[in-house]
Amino acid sequence: MEIRVATLCDFAQVREGLLFVSSAGITRVYRESFPAPIGVMLALVLEMSPVEAANANKIRVRVEDADGQKLAEMVGEVQVKLGSGHDPGELVNVPFVADFRAMKLPTPGRYQVAIHPEVEGANPVALGFRAAVRAKA
Repeated sequence: MEIRVATLCDFAQVREGLLFVSSAGITRVYRESFPAPIGVMLALVLEMSPVEAANANKIRVRVEDADGQKLAEMVGEVQVKLGSGHDPGELVNVPFVADFRAMKLPTPGRYQVAIHPEVEGANPVALGFRAAVRAKA
């Protein structure tokens, strides 16, 4: 399993095996005051072999502060039933979404969303971002 697409966004959903993403590439989160909702979702596309796709695979996603302390965690499972439209040995793209919009960030500062596929040989990915107080006009 490889993570081919990983982005923080305003909104994401999976429909009919496709990933829909709105306002991707978030690296800054501005709020009036803290604690405040993080307000972001994680959108992934996982590339899997047919054997991997047919088995249940766990993915652990953590929101962490700058010191690596866990603020929130979600464990999801992906498994795909391959239809006749796939060629033998063809790699499979599997979309995955994690919703952290309501999770509270305690203070301004650096954070990251760390993605850990619980599959042998899969590499973790971390998406960093900064939370800041919105400047008053």
